[in-house]
Amino acid sequence: MFMNIIRRFLLLASLVFLIVGCSPKPEFEQYDGKALSIAVLGKAPEVKEEQVDFQEITFEEFNKKELRKYDAVFVMEENLLNAAESQYASIYTETHKPFFFIGNNKGAYPFTDAALSYEDAKEIPDHDYYATSFLQTSYNEQRTVRYGLYNDEKNEENIQQAFSRMFETVEQSSGD
Repeated sequence: MFMNIIRRFLLLASLVFLIVGCSPKPEFEQYDGKALSIAVLGKAPEVKEEQVDFQEITFEEFNKKELRKYDAVFVMEENLLNAAESQYASIYTETHKPFFFIGNNKGAYPFTDAALSYEDAKEIPDHDYYATSFLQTSYNEQRTVRYGLYNDEKNEENIQQAFSRMFETVEQSSGD
């Protein structure tokens, strides 16, 4: 009798594991919010959202006055090292716009702390985030969000989904 119960339990557990393991990927939703204007340090990403306008800027244009006209700023992976230089730290904390550091798994500290270099900043342990956002609100609050990829798989669909989530963050942070 006892062995029969154990067998049934193991059979049921195996079926549940098999069903869960064969579940289809979730449906990813594209950002369908308001039109956004985003400054990009680096090459602008290709996204499906037509209401998102990217403007590639240079480090000469990377200042508080120029950034006022954008809803957010994306710092692409090829510019992370330069963007973490100490002279830019005040831009992140005084502009009151969300900044997104693409390809960064070190958090926002190498950018906001003038004394910390990008090379010396530690990776976030046990995670492989695709991007990190930082917003210093006008109420002097700091908000950081990290964006991972579905199942930690770097493919076009998962990257598109991460950008859609970032656009949601931009829309939600407008007015802060």
